[in-house]
Amino acid sequence: MEEKMDRIERQLRLYELVCSYAVTDLRTIEEAFPGIGRRMIQRDLKDLKDAGLVSVNYVKKAQGYVKEKQRPEFNEETEPRRKAHLKRLNRIGRLMSELYNEDIPLWEKKDNEEDGDVRDYVTSKDSYNELFPGLSERTRQRDFEVLCRLGYQVTYDHRDRCFIQEEFNMGWMEAPEVIDDDYLNGTW
Repeated sequence: MEEKMDRIERQLRLYELVCSYAVTDLRTIEEAFPGIGRRMIQRDLKDLKDAGLVSVNYVKKAQGYVKEKQRPEFNEETEPRRKAHLKRLNRIGRLMSELYNEDIPLWEKKDNEEDGDVRDYVTSKDSYNELFPGLSERTRQRDFEVLCRLGYQVTYDHRDRCFIQEEFNMGWMEAPEVIDDDYLNGTW
């Protein structure tokens, strides 16, 4: 039996998918999310817009969703329970593209210090705290767990005493101003 995906994970995977293409056709979305209906996809896209991550419009000629050039504003005008979900969605969506890490193993730091290279390294934790000041350590851990389930590896190596983060930057493919037959046929 196939394991059911959490709502936040499904929405973040959809966000990743939509950001990767200038035009995301329905067939691509349906292949990525088998068993998920179009109404659910539309609700997820609305949540992504309300969370301030991405806004798309369905263009019949392109037979898919086209991203708007400007990222939408976070929708403050929503009920508290939904707002909490949208804040979490925004936070993790931003981490997918903005989290960075310069940390190196402790032994390497000590070698560098002996060579006179003494500096501070920005860790994934430092980066998180810069992006979202005032959030609890447990919230950060939970957010990193979601990133890991999505395939973005952010872990702490207790042996080397450093954060390990695979380089991940989501792509953002711009849609053209005009979607014409040449664009759809790939002959632009």
